Amino acid sequence: MLQRYTPLTRRTALMGGAGLTAAALAACTPGGTPETEDSGASDGGGSGAITFWHYYGGVATAPIEALVKRYTDETGTEVDIRHVPFGDFNRTLLQAATGGGLPDIALVNAFDTALFAGSDILMDLSDRVAEWGEQDSYFAGPWDTTQVDGATFGIPHVADTYALWTNTAALDEAGAQAPTTWDETETAAIDAAGEGSYGLAYCGRNGVEGATAWLLRFLAAGGDITDFTGAAGTAAMDSFLRMLEEGGVSEGVLTWTEDDVYAQFRTETAAMMINSASYLTSLADEAPDLEVEILPMPADETSVSWLSAENLTISSTASDPDAAWDLITWMQRPEVMNEYLPERNKLPVRTDTAEDEQWQDPVKKVFVDQLEIAWAPEESVSPASAEIFTAVQLALQSVLSGSSSIDDALATLQSSTDEALQQ
Repeated sequence: MLQRYTPLTRRTALMGGAGLTAAALAACTPGGTPETEDSGASDGGGSGAITFWHYYGGVATAPIEALVKRYTDETGTEVDIRHVPFGDFNRTLLQAATGGGLPDIALVNAFDTALFAGSDILMDLSDRVAEWGEQDSYFAGPWDTTQVDGATFGIPHVADTYALWTNTAALDEAGAQAPTTWDETETAAIDAAGEGSYGLAYCGRNGVEGATAWLLRFLAAGGDITDFTGAAGTAAMDSFLRMLEEGGVSEGVLTWTEDDVYAQFRTETAAMMINSASYLTSLADEAPDLEVEILPMPADETSVSWLSAENLTISSTASDPDAAWDLITWMQRPEVMNEYLPERNKLPVRTDTAEDEQWQDPVKKVFVDQLEIAWAPEESVSPASAEIFTAVQLALQSVLSGSSSIDDALATLQSSTDEALQQ
């Protein structure tokens, strides 16, 4: 049974996706959109309908398509909605821009919004937003990801945050208290480990996804994503290495996806996991008797969660910006989102949407309250964030595998970060 833990509410700044670097954008040549079975032809649609591209695959495809169909049923406006696989999305969008085939609406990763805005792919929505007047209804973190040089280039769609999931029976058996700090989390992870089981599971796989858990530890220690060689970087790396060496985590973390992490927790191989709200429904269905307490992300110098979010954008070559804007604003109505969000296991990006009774559920509220402390890279860093996150994972991998010292790994990470920020 899922239980409540009273969340921390201290606010700091604001899930990175597979972004393209500024250098990659500049290097690509015209060629149009690849005609894959998912992306469609390079003309962006050509049917006269609003064209809408997204990267929601698997079980996430049906809800977004049903939402758009509801809009068509209510308004009579046709929408040509297309799924482009997440790993191909940014490249496909870029090639569509150079080939003249951008969709009217693109749902883009929040961390990539500044990158595409700076490449003249997205339309400046500032005047429309000012006339609309609903910008103050959004949580600050998601809204900040739409801002580039003082202008608005998107509207937040949905969000997710990360929390610490704990198996209360496993912690009780280990004599461990529900942790509220990273030091307590490290101790609980080591104490709760046993033969063939571990105290903490997190995703540390190669690539962007594998950077999240370590960055949460680093940011909580007061870290700055442009400076990894200070005390925060050393403290975070020391902690993750110590948990591995003392059996608190498995070497498998370097290969685990977030789905794998969830599986470790669901099967009680791990007493705790760092993961998002996306697994709430699955866990309730697949392990209804598991006694779970959802805790805010542990604190250190500060309290930090992670913002995973998408923004709805209008392309700079949209054939009918007014129709595209009408669809986007319709999608963001609280009454619309409060029907759609539960199907997606995602969180509201608007404070008025979050006032609905369903978000007062104690477990969901932990995740919603984490929006107040959810981090995203600043505008100046966002275009390089995918490169930096990848370098973070490589540094973590080199330390946990024993191929590099902490000092050398952080020095290499800093060099990669400096290079990414200079592009």
